[in-house]
Amino acid sequence: MHVLVVSQYFAPEAGATQNRMGTFAEALASRGHTVTVLCEQPCHPAGVFQPGFGKRPQVTERRGPLTIHRLWVAASPRKTTLRRLAFYSTFAAGAAIKTAMARGVDVMFATTPPLPAVLATARVARLKRIPVVVDVRDLWPAAATALGELENRRIVRFFERAERDLYRGAARVTATTRPFCEHIDRVAGRPVGVHLPNGALDELVALPASDPPSDGPFTVGYAGNLGIAQGLGIVLDAADRLREAPVRFVLVGDGPVKSELQERARAMNLHNVEFRPGIPVQQVAAFLQSTNALLVPLRDHPLLADFIPSKLYDAMAVGRPAIVATRGEAAALTQKHDAGLVVAPEDGAGLAEAVARLQADPVLARTLAANGRAAATTLSRSRQVDRLEETLRTACST
Repeated sequence: MHVLVVSQYFAPEAGATQNRMGTFAEALASRGHTVTVLCEQPCHPAGVFQPGFGKRPQVTERRGPLTIHRLWVAASPRKTTLRRLAFYSTFAAGAAIKTAMARGVDVMFATTPPLPAVLATARVARLKRIPVVVDVRDLWPAAATALGELENRRIVRFFERAERDLYRGAARVTATTRPFCEHIDRVAGRPVGVHLPNGALDELVALPASDPPSDGPFTVGYAGNLGIAQGLGIVLDAADRLREAPVRFVLVGDGPVKSELQERARAMNLHNVEFRPGIPVQQVAAFLQSTNALLVPLRDHPLLADFIPSKLYDAMAVGRPAIVATRGEAAALTQKHDAGLVVAPEDGAGLAEAVARLQADPVLARTLAANGRAAATTLSRSRQVDRLEETLRTACST
């Protein structure tokens, strides 16, 4: 097959989207398929192009059957509404043009969010009679509406119609959780959803087992987006309660609420919370292994109960107990494998109690970590490639 992959975010950018789509693209290419990736020139999330990018309309990389076309976007560190619109629109336009120019493509695999590029490229693909498989990592616009990021009802209705048309026109729609699949089937009016979970990164699963640090404070780590959906205020509340305990929280990453969290931490005079900038994907494993436990939080909203953050799989893979501050799917997965402790979302007192419990009971921490690591081998990202390959082949035959 010749698979056209559309993913605005892609390595060397760090993040869950980049990890998911990078793994799938590399795996399909290793199985002999021709894979062409359309993505942005790396600039996310800071809005600043990485060295060597941003000066040409396109940068193309070829590695055997894998070709990556990195397209220029209107990147900006200032996250105003107009600048975000320009950022998404420039990639959508560039990706649509590249899709129109593509030759010999058997199937498109396009991931969302963001939604604009998927809408644009899917429309072009259908005109060219190329079957489209849509990959849904977050429900959009439902998630944006629930979190208050999208409030204009006219715009919401526009994107709801676009979402419906996208699902109805797709050959298949893959999604990271089963509740997502149920939502997709309802919107599409037919059974089109395919469960394709995130799973643990294979490179993390392959790491040799390592002991957590035994000197210094008990370290609770978080690596990822510091955004609205994560409900990271829970960290400051817990840190306030654990001022006198040998515990510290380390938050690695960037995002729209980072400065607010830093200001709050300073105002609360919290010396047990450390903020670090985002790190390259190659350094993520070392950071995860430098912790005693890993935090997997989400805001307290019913919609977010359907999410399973990829951070949970990664915590299991590196053999660290997860502290899961959410309800629903992520909590159920944690309890199923006995891989961590579950607390209510945005419950600072509950988080503080869980951290104190793990810090005081190394045997429990080791048991949860070992359970998670054992489960991660059966939940690796590469194990999902078989299902993806079958889904793409089925789409080609429809």
